[in-house]
Amino acid sequence: MSQQTYQVRVERTDSMHVTASVRGFDIPLGAKRADPTAGFNPVETLLSAMGACLLTAISFVAEASHILLAGARIELEATRQDRPPVLTDIRYVLHLKSDASPEQLDHLLDIAKRNSTVFQTISLAVPVEGRWKVDL
Repeated sequence: MSQQTYQVRVERTDSMHVTASVRGFDIPLGAKRADPTAGFNPVETLLSAMGACLLTAISFVAEASHILLAGARIELEATRQDRPPVLTDIRYVLHLKSDASPEQLDHLLDIAKRNSTVFQTISLAVPVEGRWKVDL
């Protein structure tokens, strides 16, 4: 079984921000609690990673399955409780542009979820519910 190792450096740049760096790419992130003006907060960053990973898997599976996918976007939402601070659930709506049948799209999403590292990892810790819809 092969394994892959990931390394990211995150550095505090000022009282409101951190910068995540990998292979010459940087992402500025918010690091001031409850301040929406600071940028993406850690939960929003986690949801973004989950969405990006799932969209990457969907594109890969669609291409391998010869399913024409003219576009895809995902909207994610999470609920956080305060004590202890934990996400209690994540919900998503996946918007697809495709002429594929509903059965093909169900199958596409099922395989993509099984092949999305971040989706698989997060769904082990937090209940995830989602649906897809076609946007023409």
